Amino acid sequence: MTSIWIIAFLICYICIAYRLCKKRHQDFYKLFYFLPVAIFITYILWAYVYFFLNNKWVFFPRSGHEILDMLNPYGYHFHFVGIIIWVVISMLLFFSTIKRPENKRVWADILFFSITLSLIPLGIFLVFGDNFIWKASTWFLAVKPLTTNSELNKLWSVHPVWLFVSFAAIITTLITILLKRKKWIFWTWLIGFSILLICINIIFMYQQAPRYGVLALGNITFDIKQYISFFVIMLFILLYSNRKNK
Repeated sequence: MTSIWIIAFLICYICIAYRLCKKRHQDFYKLFYFLPVAIFITYILWAYVYFFLNNKWVFFPRSGHEILDMLNPYGYHFHFVGIIIWVVISMLLFFSTIKRPENKRVWADILFFSITLSLIPLGIFLVFGDNFIWKASTWFLAVKPLTTNSELNKLWSVHPVWLFVSFAAIITTLITILLKRKKWIFWTWLIGFSILLICINIIFMYQQAPRYGVLALGNITFDIKQYISFFVIMLFILLYSNRKNK
């Protein structure tokens, strides 16, 4: 079921991007033909980051078996750090194929709204998933197991964090739409992605998962996910500042 909803996310992304491309008079197939490349490099790096962090910081697989184990999708062995780095790199590669600054601004909006709007149904449908477990909770909105075979039986009820991801995507989209109405605010997609990353990193503090390079401040813990996200947010802010000055 998890794999079905990941595929559904991609279908939603393609449909939304197609609609926005028609509305903004852009060539949809420029994105469509690039998408397999972006998916491939994103998958490779998220698998590599998981391998790297879970094999005592071994830099490269040492055998064919380790390579196959790294690339095996069974169990959804991915890490948020790998996803975010390659998504950023994929976007930079895609933008490098676009020459006119006006088109870059249009495509940035298309990519941003396609991603955030596709996260809304993905979060809703993954709420009852068994592959990503969150911290135990007795909150009235907590998620409980649907079957006796569910991994959630170990905790009985957990935070509905994927539902929060959907809410974060909705809030980010609405804020970005409001900011776009302000004629003096440029490149709002950079602000939107920064807000989305901040929200997701707050949500991930309720995740049950291995943490690396942990820094604790009272009851709040940060790890490599927050560090890389903070770096990307700073990069977005720098890009925004440079574009605004130009």
